[in-house]
Amino acid sequence: MRKRLVITAAALAAAALALPSATAATTPVLDGKKVKTLTLKATSTAQDHDADLVALSGPERVDCEAPRCVKLPFVYKPAKGVKGGLAFAISWTLPVSDMDLYVAQLGKDGNAEIASCGSSAGTSEKVYLEPGSLRPGKTYALIVDFYRTPGEAVTGSVTFPGTNQVASDVPSSVEDGAGLPINCGL
Repeated sequence: MRKRLVITAAALAAAALALPSATAATTPVLDGKKVKTLTLKATSTAQDHDADLVALSGPERVDCEAPRCVKLPFVYKPAKGVKGGLAFAISWTLPVSDMDLYVAQLGKDGNAEIASCGSSAGTSEKVYLEPGSLRPGKTYALIVDFYRTPGEAVTGSVTFPGTNQVASDVPSSVEDGAGLPINCGL
């Protein structure tokens, strides 16, 4: 009887070791037909990373981990006949919070930033990527950087096909001259 328990425990241990690779295989596929929208809901802890800006240091935002960041990974694999761009969005409630949105291609040797919005005011940020910006079959992620927040809930989404909802109220010459992304936070 004890041998069976030992074998069962060994089998459970082997299954537990196999679990991370099985979990990795469950990264959702965004195809624009069966799956058109992926949603992320998370709650941050109280954080303040203003020192990163002053010191011009800190982690690359596309490589940061919890509790500083939260990620929504997905495989981009357009279904036959589906065309259009991708819309990324995050929103929160408290205007005193400053959260930043990043889109990255995930890789074994590190992540590569594709786009970002680091607006310093408001309660939402948006990024739109034109068709052809991402490569089919590759893994990407929406990343939320909890730059400064007393701690609160954030909701994020990736929509394909998506519509461009990034404002164009501020002329690009003003936005570029200010050195700050403005329109993506309006």
